[in-house]
Amino acid sequence: MNHKSEAASSPDPTSGEQWIREAPASLKQTRWGLNLVVYGSALVFLAAVGVLYFLFGTEMQSLVMNVLPVMGFSGNLMILVGSIFCLSVPEQTRARRLLIGAVVGFGCKLIFSGSVFFDPGILGLPLALFLKLAGNIGLILFALALRKLLLYVNRPEQMFKVYCLLGSTVLFLMGSWCMELVADLGLVEFTLIAIYSVMLVGLFLYPCFAGSLKKVLR
Repeated sequence: MNHKSEAASSPDPTSGEQWIREAPASLKQTRWGLNLVVYGSALVFLAAVGVLYFLFGTEMQSLVMNVLPVMGFSGNLMILVGSIFCLSVPEQTRARRLLIGAVVGFGCKLIFSGSVFFDPGILGLPLALFLKLAGNIGLILFALALRKLLLYVNRPEQMFKVYCLLGSTVLFLMGSWCMELVADLGLVEFTLIAIYSVMLVGLFLYPCFAGSLKKVLR
């Protein structure tokens, strides 16, 4: 089904355009929320880059070990708070349920990140994998919510970026999670560097594509 038919089944696009023109408090909160998600995702990416760099061995191992968990936790906290701000979108967007699911997923990822920050190893492997999976699903749900928002504000020409966002999340983030799962099960051998390298691509592309969509709310 093409974008026109999708838009036709959505609420009157003029209401979304009016929402942008009038710039109510809900729009400002949504802008803040999207900014927090983008910058938080970038911070998580930088933390992951640091972990990969640490895996090769450096002379600053103690500093890296102290700073990276703080960066990762702060980034995931920003993502969670940002997604909560985005719940202020109008009901007509039909995106709130997706955003609620994203909030739950981001909350799970924050728990995992917090365990790394406060007490590494406190979580068992099955629970850690589940929390990581929930975080990735949260990213997918947030991207689907952005798709609903684009239809609401009548910007279907930006839809390709959402599909790139979804595709990169599934391919690289979910892909790296599957690599970690099969490696932990002993089915296939993957080095930690290989898993992180695949994950880094997804972590880099997410803030890039999500950030490029911020302009639709200007």
